[in-house]
Amino acid sequence: MKSISMTASRYLGYMDLSVEKPSYEYLARICHAHLNTFPFENISKLISYREHAGKEYEIPSFEQFVDDYSRFHYGGTCFTQNSNVIQLLAELGFHCYCVMLGQDHMGIIVLLDEERVFLDFGAAAPIFKPIRYERPGENGSEFGDDQVYLVPVSLEEHKYKFVRYTDGKQSGKEWEFFAHKKYQPSDFLPVLQNSYQLKSNFMSALRCQLWQADQNRNLSLLNNKCRIRYVDRGPEEICFSTVQEIEELVAEEFKLPKLPVREAIDVLYGLGVDIFENDR
Repeated sequence: MKSISMTASRYLGYMDLSVEKPSYEYLARICHAHLNTFPFENISKLISYREHAGKEYEIPSFEQFVDDYSRFHYGGTCFTQNSNVIQLLAELGFHCYCVMLGQDHMGIIVLLDEERVFLDFGAAAPIFKPIRYERPGENGSEFGDDQVYLVPVSLEEHKYKFVRYTDGKQSGKEWEFFAHKKYQPSDFLPVLQNSYQLKSNFMSALRCQLWQADQNRNLSLLNNKCRIRYVDRGPEEICFSTVQEIEELVAEEFKLPKLPVREAIDVLYGLGVDIFENDR
């Protein structure tokens, strides 16, 4: 069995996984476990903004990413999560590279024998298995009425588009990308810098999202409202009136008690964003 670093071993341990030979099945288990362990959140991003104080922003290193989950229950957005998943996969013996979706999103392509499959841990999307986008009929992944598809745009150019549907309606961004065009995580640094601009999506609201497949649900916090989507019944929405209530939600329902929710809300207040504004 392949020898891996202590950091990679800790990473797998947080997902209750062990080292296995590279395969589609193993990759699917990693996808499922990762989405149910590491939250898609901008709390870490807001804290990073506060701590950098005008310095250049960087993607957290492999060691920092794993340490940050241990200390703070951080996950992150696409740059942080996908770039570190790539490092984990490389240690496990997978061959993979980054792809640029649209002009501002990072995805992952993994080569399995002669096939390429798509992964994404930074779109808050139900990609619980590698998407076999080269195979008609297997080019999607879903969680109840939340569905993601990779649709061919030009097979000659290996060009595809990422499309998402929620409750039967197209939702979110539609990204095009060239599946054979290889990027490194460092190629995304200019986009990363832009993502810290004030008023951008992840600098103007509080966000935290996590899948809980064992309960057939998805938790999504936006400012002071939490939307809970279920596979087998309609969604619920809960509205909170205090920071303490939000902290308790994240600790008790998300099971992420170390996330510094209050600190992130303070950063937003300093930027002129009141997460309770729409209720006043």
